[in-house]
Amino acid sequence: MATSTTYGSITTDTKAAPRSGGCASAFKSLLKLILFTVIVAFIGLKFGLTVVLCLFLGLLVLAYAAVFAGFCYMARPYVRSIFEVPVAALRLQFAILSAVAAYALRGFKPLFPEWTLSYEICVRFLRFTFENYGEIIAVEHAAMLRAPYRELGKKRLPSSCLEHNTIPEVLQANGMEHQWIRDPEREKKAHRLVVIIYHGGGYAVADPLQHVDLANQTHTLLQQILQSEHQLDVSVDVLLANYRKAPEYPYPTPLNDCFDMYQYVLKHENILPSHVLLCGDSAGGEMAITSCMRLREVATPELQPLAAVCYSPLVDFKDRGNDEKQPFDLLSVKFTNRVLDSYLRTVTDPKERLLVSPIENSLRDLPPMFLQWGTLECFFDQGVRFKAKAEAEGVTNMEFVFMPNMAHDPSMFPPSLCPGAEIAIRHGCTFAAKQAARVLRVTTEPEPEN
Repeated sequence: MATSTTYGSITTDTKAAPRSGGCASAFKSLLKLILFTVIVAFIGLKFGLTVVLCLFLGLLVLAYAAVFAGFCYMARPYVRSIFEVPVAALRLQFAILSAVAAYALRGFKPLFPEWTLSYEICVRFLRFTFENYGEIIAVEHAAMLRAPYRELGKKRLPSSCLEHNTIPEVLQANGMEHQWIRDPEREKKAHRLVVIIYHGGGYAVADPLQHVDLANQTHTLLQQILQSEHQLDVSVDVLLANYRKAPEYPYPTPLNDCFDMYQYVLKHENILPSHVLLCGDSAGGEMAITSCMRLREVATPELQPLAAVCYSPLVDFKDRGNDEKQPFDLLSVKFTNRVLDSYLRTVTDPKERLLVSPIENSLRDLPPMFLQWGTLECFFDQGVRFKAKAEAEGVTNMEFVFMPNMAHDPSMFPPSLCPGAEIAIRHGCTFAAKQAARVLRVTTEPEPEN
């Protein structure tokens, strides 16, 4: 019977990492505050209170102007005309303010025990954009929403790698740029694993670098769990794989690109398939599952990966969703349905389109799989049906986790923003470590010959 786990089944014992330079930073902030107070007092004594108030109001106006300009820049991908940008910017601000106001009206308590204010703001902000601008985001301006994810990832990359003691390495392969997160001590370890992460984004938006934190946390947690629970010294390299996206490149191009990168790793990293883990979130999770199904169909079981770890995967393409049923999810059917139609627009045969969906295929003879959904997300019912199908087919190597009161894909958020993120990733890494230990304990890695 397929395994089912709940949110509280894994306890964590994590301590906040000490921050270097904390005292120096506090001292600098104190000096700045004292300097600002002295300047304000001098102006007040020299020119009077009225001038101070006018200066203060002027600074507030300038500060809001800068904030408004930032929201206007943020709103560009959501509108068709430049004249709509100011209105969209105001609406985005209102979405955030309404989330803060709702939090205050509840007595400064989160909407759910597992939530924080920052996570609630993110969920409501994303839900607002997908509900109101989902059709534009999905097709017309999908390309515009890739660059912001990439730039944020680039800014986060150095500090994240420093925190986790990893080395970033750019890879040019198959005509695209990918990102390695390398273990600097991999030559010293007894064993080696490679994790390939396929990012989500509805097959259309986002970028591999959005998962810099997911990659580094996977590296660290997987190594720690293998060491502490299985007494195995293992090097973990993580590849953030890129793929071409819809609407420019509809199905099957994104899936083919993901499949090709798996084959690239086997060939160029000189590693066995049983030492490679596929991982993905949302659309990326679906492509991890389907890649394993493709390997099964071409009768190459020896090329199957060690396992697949899938966070909030899309598994049923015929499910059109219901916003009223899942009011607290960050996704909206206006986005999910439109982006899926764009992705599958070349699949005109209804029977073929049905078979593209993972849930319409047999779940037997696949590598071990970990599948996780939030109970508040639009794909939750898909997960329940997928679990029921696995049980009906007698599948015993799949583990299902349903995280109470979590929206779609908590793994994509920084843990500081969403406490459930680290728990979600720890679930996946615990499963992966168990599968890796099963393989690594019985054999040392015989590297394939070139």
